[in-house]
Amino acid sequence: MCCSLGGSGGPMTISLARRRHEALILAAGPVLGAGVGAVTNLVTSTWNWWLFGALLVLVSLAAVGAALMPGSGAPADDSVRVEEPDGHSGGPSTLPPGTAVFVGRERELDRIMNAEPPAPVPRPLVCLVTGRSGSGKTELAVQAAHRLAPRYPSGQLFVGYRSHGESAGRLAPEDALAAVLAAVSAAPGTTHFDLHSMRNQWLSAVASRPFLIVLDDVAETDQVESLLPASPRSMVIVTSRRMLAGIDADVHVEVDALSEEATRSVFTAILRRGSRTVDEAVVDAMVGLYRLPLTIRHLADRIVAEQTPLALGAEPHIPTGSEGTEPMRATIEALTPVDHLVFRRMALHPGPHVTAEIAAALAGLHLQEAARALTLLHEHGLIIRPDPHGYGLHDLVRSLAHRELSLRDDPGTCVEARERLFKWAEGRLARANNDIHAPIFLELPGLDLGEPQTPMDEKQAHEWLHRYFEDLRSVARLAIDHARPESWKLTAQLAYFMRVQKRNIPQAIALNEAALEITRASDEAGQAHCQAQLGALHRASGRYEEAVRQARSATDTFSRLGDRRNEAHATSEVGVSLYHLARYATARDTIERAVTLHEDEGQQRGEANGLGVLGMISRATGDYPRARGRLTEALAIYREIGNLRNEAWILIELGTIDRLTGELHRAEARFTTARRISADAKDQNGCAWARREIGIVKRILGQYTEARRLLEQALEGFTDLGSERNIADAEVELCTLYRAMGDLATARVHGDAALDKYERMGNLRGGAWTKVELGMLDAAEGRLRSADRKFSEAEGTYAEIDDRSGKARVRLERGRLARIRGEEPAARRYLEEALSLYTDLGAAQAAEVRSLLHGG
Repeated sequence: MCCSLGGSGGPMTISLARRRHEALILAAGPVLGAGVGAVTNLVTSTWNWWLFGALLVLVSLAAVGAALMPGSGAPADDSVRVEEPDGHSGGPSTLPPGTAVFVGRERELDRIMNAEPPAPVPRPLVCLVTGRSGSGKTELAVQAAHRLAPRYPSGQLFVGYRSHGESAGRLAPEDALAAVLAAVSAAPGTTHFDLHSMRNQWLSAVASRPFLIVLDDVAETDQVESLLPASPRSMVIVTSRRMLAGIDADVHVEVDALSEEATRSVFTAILRRGSRTVDEAVVDAMVGLYRLPLTIRHLADRIVAEQTPLALGAEPHIPTGSEGTEPMRATIEALTPVDHLVFRRMALHPGPHVTAEIAAALAGLHLQEAARALTLLHEHGLIIRPDPHGYGLHDLVRSLAHRELSLRDDPGTCVEARERLFKWAEGRLARANNDIHAPIFLELPGLDLGEPQTPMDEKQAHEWLHRYFEDLRSVARLAIDHARPESWKLTAQLAYFMRVQKRNIPQAIALNEAALEITRASDEAGQAHCQAQLGALHRASGRYEEAVRQARSATDTFSRLGDRRNEAHATSEVGVSLYHLARYATARDTIERAVTLHEDEGQQRGEANGLGVLGMISRATGDYPRARGRLTEALAIYREIGNLRNEAWILIELGTIDRLTGELHRAEARFTTARRISADAKDQNGCAWARREIGIVKRILGQYTEARRLLEQALEGFTDLGSERNIADAEVELCTLYRAMGDLATARVHGDAALDKYERMGNLRGGAWTKVELGMLDAAEGRLRSADRKFSEAEGTYAEIDDRSGKARVRLERGRLARIRGEEPAARRYLEEALSLYTDLGAAQAAEVRSLLHGG
């Protein structure tokens, strides 16, 4: 998808102060006019009604102009936001910018703008634009989309399938769905990457909201069907070179060569904008020969760029013949050797952006030389600039670049150029991963382009990775397509970003499995890196046993190779997955070994990560003082190295300890700070997690309405991100809240959903926690035997995983159940055991148990 360039259809802002200011000016106009008129007549010592009246009118008109002038009035901070009709204050926009000159397609544009479905139907309005390459389909769709944007305030999304580009850069429907889901903050699920599941997720994300979607360069019907929303309030504009079977378009607009009049309009408008005046005979000649929009724009851009007087026949290098590609071929032939080299090598890049760095790598040039060549190629109309982040090739021009490549470069030279591209991507990814503190350590110098690399902070590195993700993924796919043995250096380095930021976990798994398949058996390091990343990806998907298997294999290999830094990372992955499997003793031993390795290697980020996990293990087993100590150590390190995302994680963990020990206001303060940091870092998972924790505090404080709002927002956020474990955590908290509110039916719905997810993941602790909640619901409904059975099952799990906090909770609830049954001796025994455990833990629930014993 193209990068967002400022959304259309955003919230309208009306300033009350500005309205008051305008009214004051308008009211003062006539008064000031009369005053000026009177003073003027007095000064001249003569009364002239014509002068008086003229001044009155002029000053009043000036007041009207001042009031209506854009930007006049009060500052925008004294404003009232007016939501769009559907309640959404401006959705995402990923539309590319349209060209400044757009003429000659007024009739076609009007047909799209005025399109309406023939009858009310439960599907979006579909407009199909067809035409040959170079006929202006994409530009027409983009121009129409920008004009239609206010009608679709929930979002305007552009998907460029690049169906006629390099195979590695083409988007499959799954890629397109992943991109649009990410654009609407609903990343694909972590456990699957199948078309059906993603399609359902997309339908749910769009629902009945008004979206405008442009699907560009479509070649197959399923590319459209996969992204069609169900909402009749939405509109989809499709561009294709041909009619698409099965796509029942409400409007079909066919474009081809322009008429003579339209051609003249385009040609002269571009020349006028470029301050160029040419002989009218030259314009007549060009218009008489060429009618394809791409060709016309190319010719006009060339004339503007060359800035030389033109007369008929002054450009013998522009042949005559048809409205085809001859002018572009002539321009290509006239290029200097260096510019020609950059142009034809651009065809080797499969992604949407060619930057100066990419061009330099492909052509084997100095960075400045490549940048100069790109600027000239753009000025001469051979390459386009789809957004501010790089250049690109129109499909028709790309075919010409490929032709030149086949004529001038032998296959071996192309292999070398691609290898430089791979090396550049490896080095850039290594630097970016270092800047975002990714847990992967590769010494990859990259490619020397003759310029020092600009350092980036964590936020800048994340932004760079977001901006060029499709380019980097395309390069990784290109490496896999060519069975490059070192493809793992690209896929493994993309894995962390895809897992944490893009939340595109299934695709990251597929890339690393493909790279592992082609990695040479002798390349043990490559295999280990793929397995380490697969371990982390499977853990994020909730497949903990597979995660342990992959990460242990990587640990063994790194240990054998003597790679202590990556051994430490892989060991940590094993420990984290064991923690989620509630094998706390083994997890603690494993993480402590990882921390020692990280300390020995001077890896502060890894050390802090390990300390954080040790804090989580101590919390889970009820050792709150040790948990707090470990977490505080981790927080200090993260703050020292400036790792914001993990600073927020540790603040949430510390806040959880505060909550468990009764320090609710301190907990809420930590959670609020974590939420702010996560928002600044654009960490959606961190924001949802913080909302959940604040919601729990609000529930404990009895602020149920606010608690419900926050917990439901957290559930929605986790659902959008596709994080099964976090979804289950939010579900069980909603179960607890609705039980406290007396809505037992809704509580059970959330509890059953949570238990189902925990059991599918094999998450023992989460399952036991939910069974206690469901048992309390059974007790409230009088189903005492069922409650006792659930408490017993949970107690067995807590004993197995040595969770003292869980044991105390079960003892408390069994005491309450025994009291309901009238079994007071048993109730006191259970409550006394709970009190002993909670007191040892230093938990706030000790006071609650004392109260029950005293009241009993």
